[in-house]
Amino acid sequence: MPVTRCVCFNKKFSELKKIAKANNCSSLEELQEKVTFGENCKRCHPYVKKMFETGETVFEVLPVENSD
Repeated sequence: MPVTRCVCFNKKFSELKKIAKANNCSSLEELQEKVTFGENCKRCHPYVKKMFETGETVFEVLPVENSD
């Protein structure tokens, strides 16, 4: 199943991309100043970063990064 949204705040990446473009945001942190997402589990952070890098808004599940 593809990943298309921040689950905790039910924000689609396509919606976040539009908000980022409208507000000239170029990073996850700048976007979070404009809209609430990614504050709970933060599992969407790698996808939003990838969205900024590639412009994509639908992703295959990324491997979980080890935070040790």
